[in-house]
This record gives sequence, structure tokens and C-alpha cells, in this order.
Amino acid sequence: MAHQDSNQRVVAIVPAFDEERDIAGVLRELSSYEGFDEVIVVDDGSADATAQVASAFPVRVIRTEENLGKGGAMQMGVDASDADIIFFCDADIRGLSHALLDDVLSPVLRGETDMVIAMRNWRMYYAEFVLALMPILGGQRAVRRALWDKVPHKYRERFMIETALNFYARYWGNGYQYKVVPGFKQTIKERKYGLWRGLKARLKMSAEVVIAQVRLQFAATPENLQTGRIALANTFGALLGMFIGLLFLLAAYYGPVSFVYELYANELREDPDAPFVTLLLFFAANASADLLAGFGTALIATNALFALLQFNNLRFLSYPLSPAKRIQ
Repeated sequence: MAHQDSNQRVVAIVPAFDEERDIAGVLRELSSYEGFDEVIVVDDGSADATAQVASAFPVRVIRTEENLGKGGAMQMGVDASDADIIFFCDADIRGLSHALLDDVLSPVLRGETDMVIAMRNWRMYYAEFVLALMPILGGQRAVRRALWDKVPHKYRERFMIETALNFYARYWGNGYQYKVVPGFKQTIKERKYGLWRGLKARLKMSAEVVIAQVRLQFAATPENLQTGRIALANTFGALLGMFIGLLFLLAAYYGPVSFVYELYANELREDPDAPFVTLLLFFAANASADLLAGFGTALIATNALFALLQFNNLRFLSYPLSPAKRIQ
């Protein structure tokens, strides 16, 4: 049993929306597990008998008047508890067991990591490179409350919360672990709500995950990493400026008009009066080679100096992320 030798309070929180069909199986496992100090069900504005089914078990049921979304329901459960470690669990999962709860909770209780995620047994999860490219999502996760508190409230909304927890664990915490669980199953949205409503819900969930990931990468990364990314963008801009300067030098060397004719030979064959090329030829005819050479040299020198000034900040790109480790 994961909790028996720990002084830390552990709570299970089950956000549920219209889950009267599946929630009993989840609560049967959670309420009989001795590692939890309490099990809390947040009935997130359900229109069915979710709350009544949950009330048949030794759990605390909290009801909301309106649907808050997954993140909002999870937050309501956290607010109702003072636990040090929180196990979030979807209400429609199948394959939950006490042994799995031990596996998920133990690394967090021992202080090895800030979070452990139990994931469904999708075949593609066994390809490590796939997990390196896609977000690690799963409603079954043990989380240190300290990690939850690090996540700003604007990311604790609907399905953004899982992406945000992963992000803050790696960038601002002690990392997370994940476990692919054989036999783990969940009712897909298309079956639960019907094809079109379920597909709409899935697309909305996917959009929230992507939006959260983009916002986090641009707005919530540590200052040093942001400095490195800005330096990288500035370096690319400087290289582009040097390339343009080189074009000016080449134009001065070959002759401005000849250079334009050579550079846009194909376009001129197709359209001798191409507006953009005609404009370039006008400037080329009125520009001296010395002026172009001087301007090109200035562009190359200025941008080379700017690139050198960025070099020191590029080291921040190698920001040491906390690990995302797969466990067996």
C-alpha cells in the first residue's frame, strides 16, 4: 500500500459529467483503497444520476450548478481538500486496480517526481519517438499539490490543465513519470455523446491542448530560455541581413543591371514587363557599383557584429528540463 508509511495526506478527486454508467466501477476501486484519506467526486453539472450513483459509496460528493469543464471541476475538488498529494481520476476509466494505484502514487510519495501519469495502452505509445513528439495526456495522475499551485489559474481551465501540469513539472518542477497500462480502457467521446457531438467535443479538446501548449511555450518558459530563443531569432535575422548584403556586393561586382537580368532571367522570359523586376531594373540603372558595394559591406559588417553579440545568449537554449521518464 503506497500510503501506509507516509505522513502526507492523499486524496482522490474524480471530476464527473454525465457519468452514471461508468462511475460506479471507478468508485468501487477508489473507495476501497486504504491509501486515500478521502475520495471526492465533483459532479460537474450533470443532467443524469451521476451524483446519486456516487452517493452510494463512502465518498464526498460536490455538485456544481453549471458545467465548469474538466479543469474547473478539478480545481473545485482541490479547493475542498488540504491534501499534499492528489490523485485525479476520470469517471469513465476501466481497468483501475489497487496495484496500479500503488504504482502511480509511490514515486510521488517518495519524492522522486512531482507527478505520475497512467496512460491508456495505445499501441503507438510503445514507440518512444511518438511520445517525444506528442503531449503526454491522461486523466489518471498523482500530483503533488505544490505542482498544482504553480500552474496559473488561466491554465486550469477545461482540457488545458493536463498540458499545463506537464509543462510546469518539466520547466518549473522536478519532472514527471508516466506509465502505459495494459487493460486500461475509456469510453470514447463519440460513443458517449454520439458521433457528431462526440467529434465536436474531441476537436474542441484538441484545440484547447494545442492552444495551451503554444501559450505556455511563448509566455511561461523561464526567462533564461526566452532570452535564448530571442537570441536565436535575432541570429537568424542577422544571417538574413548578411545574405542581403552579399547580394549587394555581387550586384556591384557583376554590374547592377546585368545582375538583375541574370537573377530574374526566367521571369523576364515569361513576362518582359514584370512589375517587380522592372522596378529593380530602374533602381539598378540609377545605382552606382560603388554605392552598392559600400551598402553591402555595411550590411554584412553590421549584421555580423549583431550576430556575435547574440552568441553569448544562445547558451540559454540548452535549458536543463526536468525529466519525463517512462516507468514500467
